[in-house]
Amino acid sequence: MRLIYPCLAAVLLLLLTATGGLASMNQFAGSWTNVDANTRGITNLDISVMGSNAKVHAWGKCHPTDCDWGAVQAQAFGPGVSSDLISGADTLIAVFKTSFSETTLVIKPASNRLKVDSYDRFLDNSGRANYLASYTFQKAAAGGATPVPGGETPGPGESGPGATGPGETGPGDTGPGSMGPGGTTPGGTPALIDLTGVWQCDDGGIYYVRQLGATVWWYGERDPNTPSWSNVMRGIISGDMINAEWSDVPKGSVMQNGNLVLQIVSNNELVAVSKTGGFAGSHWTR
Repeated sequence: MRLIYPCLAAVLLLLLTATGGLASMNQFAGSWTNVDANTRGITNLDISVMGSNAKVHAWGKCHPTDCDWGAVQAQAFGPGVSSDLISGADTLIAVFKTSFSETTLVIKPASNRLKVDSYDRFLDNSGRANYLASYTFQKAAAGGATPVPGGETPGPGESGPGATGPGETGPGDTGPGSMGPGGTTPGGTPALIDLTGVWQCDDGGIYYVRQLGATVWWYGERDPNTPSWSNVMRGIISGDMINAEWSDVPKGSVMQNGNLVLQIVSNNELVAVSKTGGFAGSHWTR
């Protein structure tokens, strides 16, 4: 009869473990892939755990390759004030920030999967509403690895968070913005974006654009010889949007700076949907 109790204890332990009754930081660890292969939001998570500490690395959907939001420290939470987080954590919260967005991921175990709620808010006065997107992730197959992204790390949202990372893909736009950690991108997403070239704008300027992966730079000026203004820009592509920061440079006499949100209408047309800092141009073509 004495053997019954150890056996019952073992069975109960197995049942609790199988049903999630015993939470553990280790249940979050590993490489995770979105079950929706066609998502326009977060595509992959890589979570590393040491004791009660965790680090979350996220990727958001970008074209032609996923955007790397980078890795941030996550906070673990338990069911009560006396919880042992190493053995009892049931939630991770990771925040991806960019210059224009903030994406908060709330990560919870769901059987052998992860349920991830992404809360995106925009800090760039673009008028875009805060929004929530929900995802389900499954563990990557043994021997598989989180895809190596070809896009650059938004300073999250730039996809990344806000752009993956930091938006409608991160933190803000996918990293944390428009594809940053987030959901569906407004409008359509071009199958292949290639913006490198010389562009004309309705402000009378010429813009020399270079795209590398999900990152876009330009130098713009009113006149090549004696420009009244000249500026530089760096932006991150998230779906069909570019979330960017711009600044005048002293080749011209104007000294202003601010943020831009541009919509990619096609590979030969851009339209400004949000501008700060007194930027004049609204429509680019090449």
